[in-house]
Amino acid sequence: MVELEQTTIAEKLKRIAAYRGYNLKTLGEEFNRRFGTKYVQQSFSKKINTGAIRYDELEQFGDILGFKVKLELEG
Repeated sequence: MVELEQTTIAEKLKRIAAYRGYNLKTLGEEFNRRFGTKYVQQSFSKKINTGAIRYDELEQFGDILGFKVKLELEG
């Protein structure tokens, strides 16, 4: 299993991607293919590495990598 506690969103995505057989290049290509985006590798990598990911994009990554995004209200 992939250890995800105490890491950034960027690191979580990279670890899950690696676990599923993707690197940033192949993940970017798949993201563009599935969602009609036109990210070049440099801007895609920067988006991941800086954590500049919108909630809807995080859900799209979940579609590709097989995870669900969940927000829980405490209390």
